[in-house]
Amino acid sequence: MQCLSDPDSETPLPEQVAALRRRVAELEQALAEAQRPGAAASEARPAEQEHGPLASFFAADASGYAAMLDAIPAMVFFKARDHRYLAVNKAYAQHYRLSSDRIVGKRDEEIFVDEVARSYRENDEIIMSEGIPRLNVELRWKLEDGSDGWTLENNVPFRDASGRVIGMVGVVVDMTARKRTEEALRSTEADLLTIQSRLLETIAALSTPVLPIDHGVIVVPLIGHLDTMRGSQLMAALLQGVERHDAEFVIVDLTGVPMIDSAVALHLLRAVQAVGLLGAESVLVGMSASTAAALSSLGETLEGIVLLRDLRAGVRYAMARRKQLTGMRPMAPP
Repeated sequence: MQCLSDPDSETPLPEQVAALRRRVAELEQALAEAQRPGAAASEARPAEQEHGPLASFFAADASGYAAMLDAIPAMVFFKARDHRYLAVNKAYAQHYRLSSDRIVGKRDEEIFVDEVARSYRENDEIIMSEGIPRLNVELRWKLEDGSDGWTLENNVPFRDASGRVIGMVGVVVDMTARKRTEEALRSTEADLLTIQSRLLETIAALSTPVLPIDHGVIVVPLIGHLDTMRGSQLMAALLQGVERHDAEFVIVDLTGVPMIDSAVALHLLRAVQAVGLLGAESVLVGMSASTAAALSSLGETLEGIVLLRDLRAGVRYAMARRKQLTGMRPMAPP
């Protein structure tokens, strides 16, 4: 349920749980003895009438169990079936900044803020109604001063000699630091993924730059290995470049591409064909022998694509054609 322990304490949690289970066995044995005829029934009756047989033992053995519980560095609490606290150790009380007498005898709704009290009660009711332990349950805690965190709870039902569930015991560790570290790591990971995405976009843009050199003329210089992914990026870059710059001529410079395979050659051909659908003319320059062989091996027509030796020739061609087309266009009426 609700509490924390110091994760750096010297006593390992498994040993603490084992010690607590031994103590539970002792409590069950003592309870069975107390239920035998004539076994101090008159002394146990007031506590038993108020909170049940489990409370009667705590009332009768207060000094013994208190010393034992306070020696445990983990957070420990006992509850009766009616959800009232029967006992808590020093670590538990210190975590909630309360004295033990401010907790013992009360229910969660009398101690904690509503949302926390509700989650604690729901968790504990499952344990006591079903009689099944719940281990490694994460619960959120919050104090009235606004401080909050997370606990990892290990809760088991407490039974009387007849097997009836009469309460529960909980051992809880504080996992606030771990949860916040995990949240910080997730946030950092999300930031890194965002940065990575932006870097990939930047790299993609740099790998297929579109350079306007004159009105209506753009150059796309390609450098390095041209694979299928870059071939797809090339088509997107060409089409966006034509629309953005209202280009009439697109010069694709392949001087820096040593070779391409037939699959990439097909991507290249489809890209320049798509440019033609937008009304622009493609000029391929600087093509190597291997690139020319890859294009010719496709068996598709290269009609409508101008092939020139180098970038200078391509620029001259585009500028001359643009001048020619401009002179052919009718003048706008004054």
